[in-house]
Amino acid sequence: MPELFRYRAVALDGRIEKGAMNAESNEQVFDYLAERALTPITVIQSPRKKAFSFFGFFKGVDYENLILFTNSLATMIRAGIPLLRALKIMKIGSTDSKFNQAIHQIRYSLQSGKSLSESMSEYEEIFSKVYISSITAGEESGQLEGILDELAIILEQEMELTRQIKSGVRYPLLVMGAIGVAFIVLMGFVVPRFMEFYGAFGANLPLPTRIMINTSNFITDFWYVLIAFAALTFVGFKKLVSHPQGKLWVDKKILKLPVLGELIIKGNVARFSLMFRILYKAGLPIVKTLEILSDAVKNSQISSEITHLATLMREGRDASITKGEFTYFPEAALQMIAIGLESGSLERMLGELGSHYSKEVQYTSRHLTAILEPILTFVLGGFVLLLALAILLPMWNLIKVFQT
Repeated sequence: MPELFRYRAVALDGRIEKGAMNAESNEQVFDYLAERALTPITVIQSPRKKAFSFFGFFKGVDYENLILFTNSLATMIRAGIPLLRALKIMKIGSTDSKFNQAIHQIRYSLQSGKSLSESMSEYEEIFSKVYISSITAGEESGQLEGILDELAIILEQEMELTRQIKSGVRYPLLVMGAIGVAFIVLMGFVVPRFMEFYGAFGANLPLPTRIMINTSNFITDFWYVLIAFAALTFVGFKKLVSHPQGKLWVDKKILKLPVLGELIIKGNVARFSLMFRILYKAGLPIVKTLEILSDAVKNSQISSEITHLATLMREGRDASITKGEFTYFPEAALQMIAIGLESGSLERMLGELGSHYSKEVQYTSRHLTAILEPILTFVLGGFVLLLALAILLPMWNLIKVFQT
């Protein structure tokens, strides 16, 4: 398996160049640098980082560049340009971008006798397993041009779906973040000043003010405990999700969240249907397709249900799809898949499923915002009310003291 190497090298004009590439060994990196007339300074193997996401089959993808690459490659193949020539003239973004370095290395691998899909598999941080499997099916069936066109359409739908999901959760996150920052600033800097002011007069403080003062004292006196607790919680969560059973438990809890869980399920069903359709259309066996999609899904609960679906198909128990053996896959989606299998119109059914659940995601994301807005308004109003009472009630008491 190729590893990621980062390098620093000197060009002929004395300019320092930095970059990263996938290679079997550092000797392969040296050969690559020599081919570009670069003298290596350092070559260091770097650990791969995996992006985390609740949604979709293309994790951590630069959608715009990948769509541009896919469309450009399809156009060049359609025009009769040989693959090696197409990759040589193709430029995506800046000259030294990670994408262009990947293209150069893919071309290098093709020259050594590897297929396009094998060459792309060395860059799974750019080309997902689903993307690579689609390319493999296109190469084996001789429909690479058509598969690339389909992939470009799917990627555009995926990008739009991701934007809809993000728009649904962005507003609540921003509001909660703003409340959190305001709370820290008030407790750490504003309330202590009022404490000094009220303390100088020795006035009796009402309950809201005492709550604010005690909270402020706790934060200012034990801030290091809070930071340590947050760090331990984060590390504990990372260790929990790194264990298969722990991740299964976390994913189950996430899918049970009101509205958000429904959004995640519908988003994954939409993507599953769209990708199932393209792999099925390319001629990949159904069981193999389901295994690929199961491996590509981040949510382990949904992944296990796709695996179960593959098991039913492998054992010839297609009729069991709609017999209540699934917890998260919508019954309507399973019914349409069963009808498609029975009638031989699976490709059309999957297309309709993908379109339907993409619209459902759009509706649910708007619904999520509509539900959370009054809740967040209530929370924010309560916070402002508590702050106002904590500050204004003591002032009212002081006015009474001065009047007497």
